[in-house]
Amino acid sequence: MNTLDIANAAYAEHVKPSFDRMIDALKQMRSANDPDTGAVLCIEALDALAKDCAAMRDELREGVRQSCDESGTVSFEAGPYLVTRTRPDPAATVTDEAALRAAMPALFSPQPDKLDRATLTKRLRRGETIPGATLGAAPVGTIQIRTRK
Repeated sequence: MNTLDIANAAYAEHVKPSFDRMIDALKQMRSANDPDTGAVLCIEALDALAKDCAAMRDELREGVRQSCDESGTVSFEAGPYLVTRTRPDPAATVTDEAALRAAMPALFSPQPDKLDRATLTKRLRRGETIPGATLGAAPVGTIQIRTRK
């Protein structure tokens, strides 16, 4: 599938419906006595739109990559952009950690102690006084939106 087909399919199947839901929510906000309900619907529609746009972007990137691979193109200009096909270096895969540790112990570094922040926070919230630790200021807080069951 070429990049135009990818773009058209992603737009028709995902982006346009999400965009339409956002427009409907915006219209509801403008006409409602309680614009907060419409705002929540708009937020949810925008979240879906962002997800769909990101998926479309990723599909288009993959389409351009496949096109470069098929044509053997390493680099090309696309308007003001320079597109370069890169190939990441292969990463090391450990197949036998014990053998690796025996052969190259210098590759292993000791791990420092790790503070259990969750337990520390719980104890401070219960009112315990712990030298070297205090509770920070309460964060501002956010709204959480979930679908009803």
